[in-house]
Amino acid sequence: MKPRTNTPDRVHTNDEGRKVTRVTLKRACNGCGQYLGDADARDVDNHGNLTDVRVECDHCRPLVELEAAGCKTWELTPRSISRVADEIDRLRPWVFTKGYWKEADGKLQVVGLRIGDRPGHVVAYFGDWIVRHPDGGFTVHKAPVPQGAAA
Repeated sequence: MKPRTNTPDRVHTNDEGRKVTRVTLKRACNGCGQYLGDADARDVDNHGNLTDVRVECDHCRPLVELEAAGCKTWELTPRSISRVADEIDRLRPWVFTKGYWKEADGKLQVVGLRIGDRPGHVVAYFGDWIVRHPDGGFTVHKAPVPQGAAA
């Protein structure tokens, strides 16, 4: 796969003395939202839909490889937690799920999902990806550290 260019914003002064910024449309990963570089023709299919570019992302490439190996993945967000918990609860053999509570911003609130019984359960926080392996086991693919944040 051809590497993407990453054109920086260009600022110049026009004939009227005004600053003008020229930007290039950027493409973000479908999975985690990290910028990959400049958008180009490969980003849209013949029907006008955005293509899946997770394989280009250092963070999401392992998820694509796990899916190709037969794993099922879910991204856990505050908006998806009910659907994800319901889908996992419907699996056979049955798997226990429960909201994971923790103090955040001075209040006790749900910050993720606990999957499985103790011992051996896993906890996924919002932004993480839950992975169910073909053997029925679960792992968590942690959310990427936001760009510019301390690790």
